[in-house]
This record gives sequence, C-alpha cells and structure tokens, in this order.
Amino acid sequence: MEKEKFEYFRKRLLKTRDEILTKAKKLKEDSYTLGTDGIQDMADAASNSYNADILMSISNNDLKLLKDIDNALDKIVNETYGICEECDEKINEKRLEANPVARYCITCKRQMEEKGL
Repeated sequence: MEKEKFEYFRKRLLKTRDEILTKAKKLKEDSYTLGTDGIQDMADAASNSYNADILMSISNNDLKLLKDIDNALDKIVNETYGICEECDEKINEKRLEANPVARYCITCKRQMEEKGL
C-alpha cells in the first residue's frame, strides 16, 4: 500500500478514535446525572437503571472498537495494514473503506463465518 493511503487510513482511524473517546466521556458524564433530578418513583429508578446499563453496553462495544482501531494503527506503523491476518494477501481497499479495522480479506472472513469462528 502506498504511503498516502496509509496516511489516509491513519487519519480516518484517529478521527473515529477521537469521536469514540469524546462520546464515551459525554456518556460517562451523563451517567452521573441520571436520577439526580429530584425524587424518583420505582418506575423512574428502573428506567434510570436500564439507561445506565445501556450506556455501559455502548461503552463495551466502543471499547472493542477502540482496541481494533489501536491494532490497525499499530499495523500502519509496521506497514502491515491492509494485509489479511489469515492468508497474508492484500485486503481490497474497498473493504478497508467500508471497514477500516478489517483484519481479514473477504474470502478468509467468509470462510471463518462459515466455520462459525
């Protein structure tokens, strides 16, 4: 892959990473304010508890994405970004456009999904 493409994907990954961290910070701040608006009845307390659980699950999904982004950024530094971890072939750039953290080419990914991996 050309250096310009590495740089393009690096900037894109860093932007996504920053967006996730900003969102996570806001969600954390919002979770502190749940239920602090006065007296709550049981329904309000249940709703706030549910909302807090949703906030935490979103954070878990974002945490996985952050790890994937960091892994992709490491690959850019090592100039192995865009190489399938299974077959060592290049991952199609259209696939990387759609999913910049893709670790596998589409062929290997399909085979893995068929095997239930």
